[in-house]
Amino acid sequence: MAVFDGWDGERLLWVGFGLGIAILIGIALFRYVGTVLFAIFVYYATRPLYRQLDRVIDHPNVTTTVTILFVVVPMAAVIVYAGVVALRELDQFLASSELEAYRSLFQPYLRLVREGNVDRLRDALTAGSGSPVAGVLRQGVPSALGRLQSFAGFVFSVLARFFLMLTFLFYLLRDDQKLRRWFYESIDHDDEIVSYIESVDDDLETVFLSNLAVIAVAAVTAAITYTGLNYLTPGGAIVATPVLLSLLIGIGTLIPAVGMKIVYVPYGLVLFGLAVTASTPLWHPIAFLVLTFVVVDTIPDFFARSYLSARSGVHMGLVLLGYFLGTLAFGWYGLFLGPIVVVLAVHFAHMIFPSLSSDFLGE
Repeated sequence: MAVFDGWDGERLLWVGFGLGIAILIGIALFRYVGTVLFAIFVYYATRPLYRQLDRVIDHPNVTTTVTILFVVVPMAAVIVYAGVVALRELDQFLASSELEAYRSLFQPYLRLVREGNVDRLRDALTAGSGSPVAGVLRQGVPSALGRLQSFAGFVFSVLARFFLMLTFLFYLLRDDQKLRRWFYESIDHDDEIVSYIESVDDDLETVFLSNLAVIAVAAVTAAITYTGLNYLTPGGAIVATPVLLSLLIGIGTLIPAVGMKIVYVPYGLVLFGLAVTASTPLWHPIAFLVLTFVVVDTIPDFFARSYLSARSGVHMGLVLLGYFLGTLAFGWYGLFLGPIVVVLAVHFAHMIFPSLSSDFLGE
């Protein structure tokens, strides 16, 4: 090719060196591609907030930290709230009559543990080697330790990915203008490339911000609907945990094709089961499903997506197709990769492909 005619050995060596570095970085990022893509999603979804705060707070690090806390604090609140509910349900389960009989077997040993008498505890376990408790301990402790080790490894992996995501997000928010300026100067501010990148950048912000808006609208609408339903229902609440269920419904809107139905349909089936097996009225699950489908699922999703898609240069049907096909092709991180590919492809087809095809056909 003519572009390589004037290149000497030193320039080719630098190109090879740069390609080697790029390959190593690509391998490292590919192992955590889901984490990187999630950071990009949160970056575009929170960038408008960062820019608004940046006009008031004249310190990039503080502005970035406040913006990230705006995302992390609600996430942590949901996790803590879900954990409290789960522990409460677990406590009720352990307090059932079936487990009380087994719990009594451990009472002598638990008393010694509370007293801190390690010698007597060891003697009791050794002397009672034929007891059910000793057998359970001999068989269950190694496997329990193995499961605990696996769980600890899983928790460490999740925390490491979460920290990596926060790191990417922090520097993307703080230094995106520096990165953009470096790249534009490197390509000598080529009009075609700059126009393409800015169009893609604007539409990615609109697409990902629309996701965050739909989550918020759905969660708030669900919380108001379920709280009002519980208030108007005589003889007890229909939705036991309206806030938690509303937050899960909002998050469920990210799932392609099924959306929030993956949350409220199983909950409705549980209500139907209670209506069949207990004294719960049959109209409880019917009212829950009808109100959720009409008020929570259909109306906010239609109006929010329609309003936000009108601001984007990409057809909303293509974006939804990107969510669906991306998830099928790439797994869970395709939920973020699919829309990026769609936006890149649409703007390439509109801005780059016509000139390329004209040049190719004109030769």
